[in-house]
Amino acid sequence: MSTYEDIWYAARSTQVVYMPPKLLETFGESHVHYLVVSEDMDRPNALKLRSGIVTAERPRIVTPSYFRQRAVDNFGEDAQKYFDEVLSREVNARFLEYGLRFGKQEFHEEAVSGNAQEIAEQAAADAQDDLEKLQGVIIGPDDAWEVSLMHFITQLVQHSLPFHARDIARQGLFELQNGVPRAVLAELEGDFNRCTTLEEARNLGAKLREYGLFQQFEDRFYELYRRLYGNA
Repeated sequence: MSTYEDIWYAARSTQVVYMPPKLLETFGESHVHYLVVSEDMDRPNALKLRSGIVTAERPRIVTPSYFRQRAVDNFGEDAQKYFDEVLSREVNARFLEYGLRFGKQEFHEEAVSGNAQEIAEQAAADAQDDLEKLQGVIIGPDDAWEVSLMHFITQLVQHSLPFHARDIARQGLFELQNGVPRAVLAELEGDFNRCTTLEEARNLGAKLREYGLFQQFEDRFYELYRRLYGNA
């Protein structure tokens, strides 16, 4: 596994050639198309092109405990370590408010010959022809390309955050009640009301533990579980 310094260096070595002007959706799912261009350090003019889609779910307000367990899906250990240890505290705090979750999809890889900068710039020019499509072009190290991808996604999130904060704040979803965001309480209230089987109750219990809120809801959960257990 790479060291902290290796991952930090990979992130600093990343060049975002094209950042889309379009932002992530505030109240819907976003699909971000990417192309990562990497040079093979052992073979001159040998490149690897990795492309695919990163899906960013609708921004949700979740607890820090839940976010840490579920924030990054399907990325490798180095990318997750970069997410945890290299990003600044300020960026992480903003992620915690929104609970964006990423998962790599539709991945494609090919080997080509050429100049990395020229290929990336041509891809960036092509991307500008379709400004409605969320897409990015990145140059990054071959052995840590996922870190480069995470670096790009982080920048895209930062660009989107002020607009998300404005839209979400207008609905009062950031307001705290007993130290818990109102949006989280509304979500859990719906879960309690829909729970009619022991299996659903166990799933709700797991969710409360993931959110770090089990003790806060322990009495209500016990009453629900006792009633459903008695009817089983």
